[in-house]
Amino acid sequence: MPQEILPPDPGLPTPYLRRLQPQAEEVRYVARPGLRALPSGALAVAAFGSLQAWTLTILLWAVWWPFPLGFSDWAFSIGVTAILAGLVLGVIVLLLRKYPGFALAVVRAPFIRLTVTDRRIVWTVPWGRGPLLEIGRERVLGGIVGVTDRRGAGPAAVMLVPGDPAADIDGNIHFDRLPDVAGFVAALRGW
Repeated sequence: MPQEILPPDPGLPTPYLRRLQPQAEEVRYVARPGLRALPSGALAVAAFGSLQAWTLTILLWAVWWPFPLGFSDWAFSIGVTAILAGLVLGVIVLLLRKYPGFALAVVRAPFIRLTVTDRRIVWTVPWGRGPLLEIGRERVLGGIVGVTDRRGAGPAAVMLVPGDPAADIDGNIHFDRLPDVAGFVAALRGW
């Protein structure tokens, strides 16, 4: 009984085709943004954090100046320093417990390498054995370029198929800042 070959359904993602003679992936875009990959509010957070550190330094100076001479002076200085250190550590632990992924993402952001090939988009870090995230081209619909600066760096977004688990509520993956953002979107359109 002969089998009927149906035309492909345009609503479904493109199926994979296995090649008898495999070809190497062609790299179309590579981004190693470094410190520019930090989230856009990182500098403001660092500024407010440095003000808090300055205030803590003034408090410690007030506690330890003049240098404690007697037992009660030492007990007061060590006690107040321990209380201040406990409060600082408490705030840090509270923030890390409430937002554990944020601190890891900010620390890891300058080291992430974004690679677009003719088959997939891959996020890697130098010390990792495997990719942090890998998205095949069948899941990507295209890209969006934001406002760029004079060097061509700027925000971008990857539009994914509806319902993709890696996408946000709008169906995109957003990048705050990529070098040669037009080249990134052009690499996505080249599929």
